[in-house]
Amino acid sequence: MSDPAAGDPPLPSSRARRPTDRSQARPVRPASRTSDIRRLIAATASSIVPGSGQALNLRLRPALFFGLPTALIVLVAWLIAHSDRSAAVLARLISPEILGALLLLNVAVLLWRVLALFQAFSDRRYPGQPGRLGGVGLVALLAFTVVPHAAAWNAGSAAQEMFAEIFAGSTVRSVSGPLPEDRQRLNVLLIGVDSGPGRTEALTDSLIVVSLDPVGRTVSMVSIPRDLAGVPLGNGDTYGPKINSLMTFADLHPADFPAGGIRTLENAVGALLGIPIHAYATVDLTGFVAMVDAVGGVDIDVERPLADAKYGGFGVGPGWSVEPGRHHFDGANALAYARIRKSPGESDFTRAARQQQILVALRDRAVSVGVLVDLPILIRAVGSTVRTDLPADRLAQLAGLADQIGASSTVKVVLTSSMIRSGGSTKYGSVWLAVPSRIAAMTKVVFGPPGADPTWPVPVVPVPNPDAREAPTRAGRL
Repeated sequence: MSDPAAGDPPLPSSRARRPTDRSQARPVRPASRTSDIRRLIAATASSIVPGSGQALNLRLRPALFFGLPTALIVLVAWLIAHSDRSAAVLARLISPEILGALLLLNVAVLLWRVLALFQAFSDRRYPGQPGRLGGVGLVALLAFTVVPHAAAWNAGSAAQEMFAEIFAGSTVRSVSGPLPEDRQRLNVLLIGVDSGPGRTEALTDSLIVVSLDPVGRTVSMVSIPRDLAGVPLGNGDTYGPKINSLMTFADLHPADFPAGGIRTLENAVGALLGIPIHAYATVDLTGFVAMVDAVGGVDIDVERPLADAKYGGFGVGPGWSVEPGRHHFDGANALAYARIRKSPGESDFTRAARQQQILVALRDRAVSVGVLVDLPILIRAVGSTVRTDLPADRLAQLAGLADQIGASSTVKVVLTSSMIRSGGSTKYGSVWLAVPSRIAAMTKVVFGPPGADPTWPVPVVPVPNPDAREAPTRAGRL
């Protein structure tokens, strides 16, 4: 048998002549999958921090284009969070006008993030078209990016609506009072309304005048007893029943009280104290509980033991008690501490002092927590129950003052036995009557000119006795 000719090429084997489809596909699929993963990593980075995905793709100019505005926004947010006047800045940011601008900024940031992630995903360094993994991952990433902005839009829109309700004043007709100049005292009547179960009408459970001095940076608080009767109305007339029924009575008789219930009450309190009442704020007791809970509770130094076996309501009871010492109260227990009055040795006067203590503690807590307060919960709590005729543009100014005024700059007064006297038992129940001269003396000090020290009670300076100074000398001569 002869060998093949020396010049003839060897015949290829059948295995070499038939390349399989498997061997052809191997280099394609892993490359596509790897490219999709790299695309998604870069896009995710730019979704979180625009510009970072471009940096991963080694694209300097796009990284700077998307990254510098992002860095500016982060810097501004950091400065706001670490500002010494964070409460004032936050109040300014959530005012209706600024809140509307922030909603538009929210949309702009969303579009910026989406543009950045698309640019990082479709960078030309990645060959070919993205595969199935890339497409599915891109859709999931878009949802991850859009959902927080949609939630922020809903929350911001709800906040706008609630602020419109809060600063629209009472739903019951009321005529607002004139506002003072920027450097004059602002006197606000805080009205705690008890309209809970078992009430046939809304009664003013607490009346507190809060006066803010922007020059001296002090706050004066004066509590009006709810059983005070015969109060002047500011027009020469007096209201015979208890003052806590005046607001509802005036609203039910518009022909006699055309200004409305709240303004009539403001005029009465202003005439009683001899000061103008510029604005009011009403809060329902349920809303008070929600506000305290929204700031994480309040810290209170309890001076005396309190116990009332019959107290109940708003999530507490039957029965409530507390021992002396420092306590952290949630909303329901803070309200119980502020309302209880049937404990031995307690009265409406001691209760009024505790209400002032709670208000100061609530202010301190809100300022100390600052921007960390659960703002959506707080806004919902305030929006559902608080009404005021204060202009919304004053919110930042008031928050700034609250940020700077401490407990040592807050003067608390309760109209008690030195300024009121017993009116005995009447058809309206046991009542108190005002002593105008004593109230006027207090008002002169507590609501003095802007910048004056509202110290109360007025310190008694002993008058030197010449005979007392000479006595030792005379004794020495004996």
